[in-house]
Amino acid sequence: MAAYLNRTISLVTGNAGGGNNDNNTDTVDDARHNLSLQTQSSATSLTPSSSSSTNYNSNALLTENRMYQQNEKSPLQVFVRAKKKINDIYGEIEEYVHETTQFINALHSDAEIVDKAERELFESYVYKVAAIREVLQRDHMKVAFFGRTSNGKSSVINAMLREKILPSGIGHTTNCFCQVEGNDGGEAYLMKEGSDEKLNVVNIKQLANALCQEKLSESSLVRIFWPRERCSLLRDDVVFVDSPGVDVSANLDDWIDNHCLNADVFVLVLNAESTMTRAEKQFFHTVSQKLSKPNIFILNNRWDASANEPEFQESVKSQHTERCIDFLTKELKVSNEKEAAERVFFVSARETLQARLEEAKGNPPHLGAIADGFQIRYFEFQDFERKFEECISQSAVKTKFQQHSSRGKSVSGDMRSMLDNIYERITIFRNLKQDQKNLLTERIQGTETQMMQVTREMKMKIHNMVEEVEEKVSKALNEEIWRLGVLIDEFNMPFHPERLVLNIYKKELNAHVESGLGSNLRARLSMALAMNVESAQNEMTDRMHALVPNEQLLASSTKLAVRTQPFEMLYSLNCQNLCADFQEDLEFKFSWGIAAMIQRFTGKVRERSKKHAPAALLNRQSSIGQQSVTPASTPVNNEATPVCLLSTPVVAGITPEHLSLISRFAMSSIGSQGTVGGLVVAGIMLKTIGWRVLVGIGALYGCIYLYERLSWTNSAKERTFKRQYVHHATKKLKMIVDLTSANCSHQVQQELSSTFARLCRTVDTATTDMNEELKTIAAQLMVLESNQKQLKLLRNKANYIQNELDIFEHNYIAPQ
Repeated sequence: MAAYLNRTISLVTGNAGGGNNDNNTDTVDDARHNLSLQTQSSATSLTPSSSSSTNYNSNALLTENRMYQQNEKSPLQVFVRAKKKINDIYGEIEEYVHETTQFINALHSDAEIVDKAERELFESYVYKVAAIREVLQRDHMKVAFFGRTSNGKSSVINAMLREKILPSGIGHTTNCFCQVEGNDGGEAYLMKEGSDEKLNVVNIKQLANALCQEKLSESSLVRIFWPRERCSLLRDDVVFVDSPGVDVSANLDDWIDNHCLNADVFVLVLNAESTMTRAEKQFFHTVSQKLSKPNIFILNNRWDASANEPEFQESVKSQHTERCIDFLTKELKVSNEKEAAERVFFVSARETLQARLEEAKGNPPHLGAIADGFQIRYFEFQDFERKFEECISQSAVKTKFQQHSSRGKSVSGDMRSMLDNIYERITIFRNLKQDQKNLLTERIQGTETQMMQVTREMKMKIHNMVEEVEEKVSKALNEEIWRLGVLIDEFNMPFHPERLVLNIYKKELNAHVESGLGSNLRARLSMALAMNVESAQNEMTDRMHALVPNEQLLASSTKLAVRTQPFEMLYSLNCQNLCADFQEDLEFKFSWGIAAMIQRFTGKVRERSKKHAPAALLNRQSSIGQQSVTPASTPVNNEATPVCLLSTPVVAGITPEHLSLISRFAMSSIGSQGTVGGLVVAGIMLKTIGWRVLVGIGALYGCIYLYERLSWTNSAKERTFKRQYVHHATKKLKMIVDLTSANCSHQVQQELSSTFARLCRTVDTATTDMNEELKTIAAQLMVLESNQKQLKLLRNKANYIQNELDIFEHNYIAPQ
């Protein structure tokens, strides 16, 4: 009774929270009691004679109440704002998930950063958030009305909606579940379960006929879509579910499973003319078992009947209130006594509906009164609506949006955690790439520095080897020229002085000399030179390969640097052309002839003059034309000089001075080419030597001449030919010693230079590849840095979403 008085005073005074204040004093309670008694007395003494004053008082109270309702924001707007806010947050979450998934799919190409499982997990969040957003669009506040048949459930709903929507009247008018929800369109229609056909609903009679024409199952659902602009509750996303009587069917579990699990508030509509039945209690016992502490309001409807027996009104109300409180607190255990007292109301739904229909017409609401005490019952119904709106708004926000908020936090938290892991992996990968870049940069710089150093060293080495080869070839060729007579003696082709045969002989001899000299030089030099060249090439290869870091580049550079054949020195002597101007002299010449004697004499004089030449001149001549005179000339001159004339003995008292005088005179005589000179010489010799000695010498001279003339055979001619050829070839070959040695050194230089060039090209290729790799790593680093920035941005967005959800929970879900 105290709770009833508190609610009434709160409506009159405009203090909506008066009933929930635990600090009320006795004075306030007495004032509320007196006001209640005055109101009740005026309602009881209502007669036709005093109707004008009563109407004035009730109109004043209702006008004040309407003004209060218009000025006060509806509690249902909390749910509307919360739904809009959570939808906006989930719009941001959906955008964030899409952005993150696209970013992760771009990273998926690198398996070291994001694997397939993580990518699929990120993609799963897209579908999860989309499903939650779809649920959020359908989320609404749902209130379910239960009670026995004809207790006025449909009338209560119609009164709350301020319009006759559901069928109501005498008898069992609701034979299935009817759900009333708002429709954004301007037309009303209904849809039966399992059908998408929209049936027109013009008025309550057609709706009743539509429901009664077909025998629907009591657990089936008919959805009624009513224009939102025609009802504030529907506009605030409240859905009303009317049910058949709990005494109609025993399938209570099916009812609860199909229609009640997502209900935010249950309203038990009782008949105030009777007491609560076992069927009604059993239904809510089942509900409390399947739902954790459901929000239950109890309406004792048809309380207008108590006006006929005012003397029992208070006692009956106290009895009903006590039983309802015991049912909520002791049997169901869903609330304490104070909360239970605030959720028990005594109303008249039909009376309230008629009053509101009159208000809609512009008439005062008391025109819809059925019995005395209308104002109190009307206030009680309004108090129920207010408490119901507060409860369903808080309950719906908590039961529906708290779960969505938690799931949003879970999604953003999980994604942020995964992004943190990916960020750490990218950081490790970036550090690795940075180390590779630094190492590669140092390697490139070191390669360039070492390349310059190796190039200088290899150029010096090639230069030294070229000089060494030139010196060795020159020395070896001079030695082979000095031994040219031995090589020519080895030539054993038959000799004949005839011109045709002699030309063939010279041609073959030239080929023999060229081949012999070449083979001798190769035997003496080629092996050593080839080994030196190969050693230098190996050294070059080792030094250059040390500059190439990659094994693949090493393999390719080895293929480029290695020759398919060993190095071989080529000696271009070409004796055919070199000795083409050789003209042999095979005419018989007496070795003791005057011309031969004069030639020997002049040769000795030249030798003697050379012996007495200054040492400086000899040194200069030897340095300039060292190769013009060789020991090979000595045996040639010795062979041309007879052994008997190597020393000049004293014959018949002729001193060397006399002999010198005679030879000079003979030379001058011969030079004069006159007979007189010859006779003079003969006379002088006859006078000086004597005729006997002269005859003896002449006989001996003739014997020697005859011997030499008979000994002038083909063999002698061959020896003379070879001697002349040796003399001629020696001079010609000495002329090409420098050219041949330079040619050989050039071959070595070309071989080593080409090898070094190939190796340099290999190193250049490796350096180019390293530079390309460096560019690739630099590009990868830029991508990784960009990815890190994007990850930071995504993590900040996740934190922002977390903060938004925290603020949402603080504003709408946390206890106020």
